[in-house]
Amino acid sequence: MRRPAQTRFGNLRLRIGSSGVARAHVVDLLIALLSRRSKMFSLGWGDQAFLSGLRGQVSQADPLRTISIAWRSSERRGRTMRLDGEFPSPLSGLPAEAGTAHLRAWLRDGNRSACLVLAGSHDEGYRIRERVFGSLGGRGVDLYLLENPYYGVRRIPGGIAAMKVSDHAMMALGMALEARALLCTLHPQYQKLAVAGYSMGGHMAAIAAAVTPLPVACAALATGASAGSIYTRGLMSWCVDYNRLAGEPGLRGLAQERLQSFFDAADITGFEPPIRPDAGIILGCTRDGYVLRSETERLHRHWPGSTLRWVNAGHFSALLTSRNTLRDCVTDAIAKL
Repeated sequence: MRRPAQTRFGNLRLRIGSSGVARAHVVDLLIALLSRRSKMFSLGWGDQAFLSGLRGQVSQADPLRTISIAWRSSERRGRTMRLDGEFPSPLSGLPAEAGTAHLRAWLRDGNRSACLVLAGSHDEGYRIRERVFGSLGGRGVDLYLLENPYYGVRRIPGGIAAMKVSDHAMMALGMALEARALLCTLHPQYQKLAVAGYSMGGHMAAIAAAVTPLPVACAALATGASAGSIYTRGLMSWCVDYNRLAGEPGLRGLAQERLQSFFDAADITGFEPPIRPDAGIILGCTRDGYVLRSETERLHRHWPGSTLRWVNAGHFSALLTSRNTLRDCVTDAIAKL
C-alpha cells in the first residue's frame, strides 16, 4: 500500500505530465514545493536599459585585467592556510554594498594547481562549497571561493528577496568579470588553473572559462547551455513571480518569453569555446528537475573535445550523494591541461 506522501508526490508527477521535470528526484520536488511561496523578482524587471544591452558585455578578446587582493585575515591548520581577502569589483555600477568582491582561499604547501569555485543560486558564504570541494587541497589543488555580488556580505538592503531581474543580470555579469580577473591574476602562480561551480555556479564557471584568454580547465556541474529553461520550464519556474513580471492578467506567457530572452543573453553557445575546451568536464544529473538534460547536452556539443558525465541523482541530492564524483570532475579536468 502506498503511503500518503508517496501518493501526493505521485499525483504531483501526473500534473507535471510530460514536461522536462516529470522524472525529477523527490528531493527536488520537495524543495520546489517548500520554496515556491518565496517568489523571485517580486519587485519587477528593474533597469530596463541595462537588460536590453546585456549581450557582448564580456568576451575572450577583451584585454587581460588583473586585480590586487587585500588579504585581511589568515589561519593555519597544519600544512593548510586559510586566507580571507577582498578587491574592488571590476564591474562598475554595482550597488555600494556589493562593489567589493570578497573571497576565501585554502592553500596547501606544495600545491601547483588551483581551482576557482563559483557559488550557485542562493549559496551565500563559503560553507557549502568548502564541504563539497574542501578535500581537493589534499589532491594538490588550492581552492579560491568568490562571494557572488548581492550575496552574503555583499547583500543589498532586503537581501536576495529585493533583487530585481536587472539585479540578477548585474550579479551574473559581476561574477564573470570578477572570475576572469581573478583567474588572470592567479595564472602566473600556478602550473594549472581551473574554474568550477555547481548549478548557477557551473553555468558561470563555463562563461568564465569561455571569456578568459588563458588555457584554463573547467568543471561545469549540474548546468547547461542556458538558464532560460530553468526559470521558465524547470522547477525553479514555480518560484518566479510571473504575476508581477506580467503586470496584468493574460500576459504571463509574454513575461515568460521575455525572461527566457534575458537568460538567453548568457547562453554558452553565444560565446566562443574556451581556449582548451578539451579540458572541460560537464556533469549532468539524470533526475534533475531544474536543469533540462537537453541543455546539458547542448553545452557539451558546443565545446569540442569536452567530456560529458552523468550521475543518477537529482539537482540537490547529488550534493549529498555524489560529492566524490564532483571532486573527480575538477581534478580530471585539471589533468587534461
